[in-house]
Amino acid sequence: MPRALAAPATLPARAIVLSFGLALGASASVMLQLSSPLIAAAIAARPPTIAHAPRLRPALSPNPGEVQPFVLQAASPAEADRAVHCLTDAIYYEAATEPVEGQRAVAQVVLNRVRDPHFPKSVCGVVYEGWQRHTGCQFSFTCDGSIRRRRAVPALWTELRPIAMQALNGYVERNVGTATHYYAQYVRPNWVRSVARVTEIGQHIFCRWKGRAGQPAALDQTYQGGELKVADAALAGQAPAPVRTAVHAPVRLLAQALVRTRHHARLA
Repeated sequence: MPRALAAPATLPARAIVLSFGLALGASASVMLQLSSPLIAAAIAARPPTIAHAPRLRPALSPNPGEVQPFVLQAASPAEADRAVHCLTDAIYYEAATEPVEGQRAVAQVVLNRVRDPHFPKSVCGVVYEGWQRHTGCQFSFTCDGSIRRRRAVPALWTELRPIAMQALNGYVERNVGTATHYYAQYVRPNWVRSVARVTEIGQHIFCRWKGRAGQPAALDQTYQGGELKVADAALAGQAPAPVRTAVHAPVRLLAQALVRTRHHARLA
């Protein structure tokens, strides 16, 4: 029998809950539980099948000390699609060659950040935070040109999409718990002393905030939606060119004079 997660009883009128059903001995089918007949009709017209997805874990955890499942409640099918797209991008560019547990762990970090007051309140907002900058983005692939240089292989990207969908429908990768950060084994970021190590999966070391900020109760930020606020240009890797600020003539002449002075001093 297909297994699907039950939708919360208090969904907004147009809320969407992504659900991933599995049939024993058959391919998986993507099902959307919808509160709007119009949205349901629109989604029903789309190709529904994605194969070989693992079973989901229970949607609710009886232990308040554990990370609670995240269930996407999007305002429209377009918002839901964009959230899945952004999360799949993160899994693909950050963990495509990692084991499945590592791929799920990256998705869990993204969703933990969505609920962390230190970060944006949407999936795409978290993944593409700072994409306009050439440095300072949260996930380096969004601003270092990786999207342009390493275009997603459609077949692999599609294989990873069910992992994103399951994470958005309540799958919790409990190995990483409340982790909001991770880094590769071969680097040591400058923020590593501000976090506590949780676990290591594949090539990544996962960390959480120290103290109360790293506890499950701290992940209390409410999802706000707005997935479409992240521009199409971001998903295409079209980061804007750096803006050159105008330099007034007196400042430029002063700088040139200073360079000449230092040059003559070295020759003396």
